[in-house]
Amino acid sequence: MPTRLLRWAACLLSRQRHDWGQAMLGELGRLDGRIRQLRFMLGCLIAVLLLPPWGRAAAGVWAMIAVGSVGLYASVAIRYGLGAGDWVAAAILVVLLAGYLLAASALLRRPGVAIPGLLGGLFVALAWLAMKGFTFYGVIGTIPTMREKLVLVIGVPLAVGAAGTLRSRDPVIGRRVARLAAISAGLGLYFYATLAVAVLGAGGPPADTGWTVRNIISDRLGTNLVDLLLTTLVTATVGWAGAAAAARLRPSSPAPALPGPVIPAASPDPRHEA
Repeated sequence: MPTRLLRWAACLLSRQRHDWGQAMLGELGRLDGRIRQLRFMLGCLIAVLLLPPWGRAAAGVWAMIAVGSVGLYASVAIRYGLGAGDWVAAAILVVLLAGYLLAASALLRRPGVAIPGLLGGLFVALAWLAMKGFTFYGVIGTIPTMREKLVLVIGVPLAVGAAGTLRSRDPVIGRRVARLAAISAGLGLYFYATLAVAVLGAGGPPADTGWTVRNIISDRLGTNLVDLLLTTLVTATVGWAGAAAAARLRPSSPAPALPGPVIPAASPDPRHEA
């Protein structure tokens, strides 16, 4: 496992750092003991994620995930004494967010993806928060109308994917922009929703009659986790469709002609000259 993860991390490096990646793999082979190999692999993986050109952006994603989402979830669970099922959900959350981090770090290193993808994620997140009134009460208790759902679930992701393709004139980059926008929007909305639960607790919109405080908190944390999955998947899928549709609508430039074989000119025949 350490060797496979380190090879994957080396693939994220730029061409100028290819030799450094090979040196990491060579050093890993000289270490004895699985614990030492795991520590070395984790150190190299963190270094790769923080390297230029998008080290600061990757570090920001890491901080938002580790300190923001996971930290808030743990603090709420400890404060209200939630049960074992909520801690199992917390473990699933850690694995899920770690996967989001790795996917976002890989996308951030693709040319022409980072800035439009992050801006697209900000646009998606602001659209959802605007529908909820930018308040903690709205995040917990607002149910969108059918028209709002159509705009948020279809219109906004389509616009992000199409804009990525039209800006770059490449549908591949447009699809990557849509995926990065989906990940960043999902993480931002989940952090905001978990912060709302941490601030409001069991307050806010009325819950079902007879529910205890623990039940209300557990239900809200579980709903946030489901919304994280749905928001990311729907935004990425519809944004992918928007990128593909924009590529169909935009007339493609003709491919350059490939150079054919050079045929030498025939030498003149002296009989024809006469």
